[in-house]
Amino acid sequence: MLCRNHVDVSEGVRRCARCQSPFCSDCLVTIQGRSYCAVCKNEQVMDVRSGTVIGELPLASIGRRFAAQFIDGMIVWLGILILAVPIVIIASRNGGNEQLTTFAAFGMIGAVGILVLGYIAYEALMLRARGATLGKMAMKIRVVRPDGSPLSTGQAWGRAVSRAVMVHVLAILNYGAALVTKEKTCLHDILAKTRVVNAD
Repeated sequence: MLCRNHVDVSEGVRRCARCQSPFCSDCLVTIQGRSYCAVCKNEQVMDVRSGTVIGELPLASIGRRFAAQFIDGMIVWLGILILAVPIVIIASRNGGNEQLTTFAAFGMIGAVGILVLGYIAYEALMLRARGATLGKMAMKIRVVRPDGSPLSTGQAWGRAVSRAVMVHVLAILNYGAALVTKEKTCLHDILAKTRVVNAD
């Protein structure tokens, strides 16, 4: 990351807490523990003088967060469809071929795995670079530290990985149960007292 004013300086570069642009230590001033560039410094001082509450973040509503997640989810599902359609077509045209059916099944599992890892990378890189995914940008919300400053690389990746684990851990437990139960029952089968059988 290079300083916006001094393109030959990369050491000690931080983002302005207000505009998020990168600046070196010579271009930043600290006001109440946060760093600001020259332009944003004047705006921040005016906010302080006008009585604007400092340190209180404008938290996004649950509705906006859900909508942003929905948009990002649609992007993922679009990716799944793009990868899955060719696999489904191959499997349906060769329904009697057991090897191709097995290939299609593993292909689907692989496609989902690639998309999960891809989504983690997409979220982490977007949060680090812009503080928001495409869905969050559309809903005009972003992810920051408790003091309002941008996320570090570790925070961006940690958030993306932990969220993916929390979202998928129940699915893993649910379907993983079929691997260890006598009648190959998932957790939802056990709760509903159902079994999955062959139709022929």
